[in-house]
Amino acid sequence: MPISSPTMKMLLALALPIALISAPAVAADNNGATSQLRITEVTETSHPFEALYCARQPLQVRFIGKLAEIVVNNETRTLMQAMSASGARYVAPGDDTTVFWSKGSFATVTWSGQELPLCAPSGAIIPPYRASGNEPFWAVAYDGWRATLKRPEEPDLVRDAEIAATSVQGQTLVAGEGTDAWRLEASDGLCVDSMSGMPYPQQTTLHYQSKTLRGCGGDPERLLQGVTWRVTHIGQQVINDATLAHIRFLANNKIAGSSGCNLFFGQYTLTGEVLRLKDMGSTRRACPPELMAQESGFLKMLASVSRFSFEDSDAQQLLLHSDGADIRVEAQAM
Repeated sequence: MPISSPTMKMLLALALPIALISAPAVAADNNGATSQLRITEVTETSHPFEALYCARQPLQVRFIGKLAEIVVNNETRTLMQAMSASGARYVAPGDDTTVFWSKGSFATVTWSGQELPLCAPSGAIIPPYRASGNEPFWAVAYDGWRATLKRPEEPDLVRDAEIAATSVQGQTLVAGEGTDAWRLEASDGLCVDSMSGMPYPQQTTLHYQSKTLRGCGGDPERLLQGVTWRVTHIGQQVINDATLAHIRFLANNKIAGSSGCNLFFGQYTLTGEVLRLKDMGSTRRACPPELMAQESGFLKMLASVSRFSFEDSDAQQLLLHSDGADIRVEAQAM
């Protein structure tokens, strides 16, 4: 999309010393001497957007000189480069609650004060990373520098590792050399552990010696974050869409949403096979009796959630399993 807003034009003028140059403009100094400055029109062809994913929240970004143009939920903002000790940091003029801070392939983003999950390219292996499979069991852990391969009744193999290939499907991690080398391929796609039932955001393949082993990888939290989960059923009860009951799993293990009457908030933890919600609180607005009854049942079930699963292969239909019943929710853009 060409940049046409007055704000963007003003910011481009400030960035001209490092802008790309193509069409001449003539200026004269006080003595009548002329000089030429060539300025490129910014288009999607000359400056294409890069797609990142903040968990399930899509984000587009492109860089024009010292500017970063960012699109989130069809809202475009232009940020200016600011000083930083590492990486490249961009801040919205007059709004220090909107920040894009890139470090290598990843970026941390705060959008109007809301911290987004870590933003990464599609299919990226994000340290600290873990992948595993069953029958036979294997597990790989990668900290960004070294990778560890675990197998039953075998010594751990700890080797230097690096991302050796990146494609539209995902990334390939290579560790070690010679006969002890192995390769792990990861691509985005819902994967369910065959033993625990835990959903993961990536499908993985381990190549070691002559073996090819399948498994799951990535952080399960990224399946929950970056999207609004609209509540459709509380147990067998169908929820009226007009109540707008919803759940959001936020960065830093925070949870927030609406019961259809009051807003609620709290913390969540995801360890092993267990999802727990804790420190829950809510506002105290009075509502019609039917909404108050819905809220009471919903918050009670929410407090007893112990795990989650998906009803579909695209991870759009989420089940939150609690004691004796499920909360059904559907993914919607935030």
